[in-house]
Amino acid sequence: MESILTALLFGYILILVEGFLPGGILGLAGAFCIGLASYFAYLEYGGLLAPTLTFVLGALGGLLIVFIEFKWLSKSRLGKNLFLSGSTDGISNKELPGEEIIGQKGKTLTEHKPEGITLLNQKNYDAFCEDGFLPKGTSIVVTGRDDFRIRVKRFIN
Repeated sequence: MESILTALLFGYILILVEGFLPGGILGLAGAFCIGLASYFAYLEYGGLLAPTLTFVLGALGGLLIVFIEFKWLSKSRLGKNLFLSGSTDGISNKELPGEEIIGQKGKTLTEHKPEGITLLNQKNYDAFCEDGFLPKGTSIVVTGRDDFRIRVKRFIN
C-alpha cells in the first residue's frame, strides 16, 4: 500500500512542478508514476479492478491538480508574470501610401542591407534597396512598392 501511495505522491508532485517548469518531461514522468502506482496495485491486490481504479483515480487527481494549479496560478502574483493578461487592438503595419509615392525622393535613416528604414515626407517606411547595400544618410528615390514595404534605389543627381 505504501508503494502505491508513494508512487501517486511523486506523480502528483511532478505534475505540480510541471506547471512551473513547462516542457513536458516532468508531466510525462508524473504520468509514468501514476502508471507505476497502478502496476504496484496489480502486484499487491491482483486482478484488474484495483489497478484500473488506481489508474483512473490517479489520472483524475492529476487532472484536478493541473486544473486547480492553473486557476490559482493565473491569479497569483507569480502567475501574472508568467501568463498574458491583456490584448492589444490595432494593426501591426501602418498603411503604405498609394502609387503616388513612386518617384519621390528621400533619404535612408539606417543602413540598407538590403532592407532598412527610409524617411519620405517626414514619415519612416520600411524599404528594400534594389541596389543592395546603402549607407545611412544616402539619398534615395522610390521605384515601387510591395505589400508591406517600398522599393528604393540610390538617387544620383
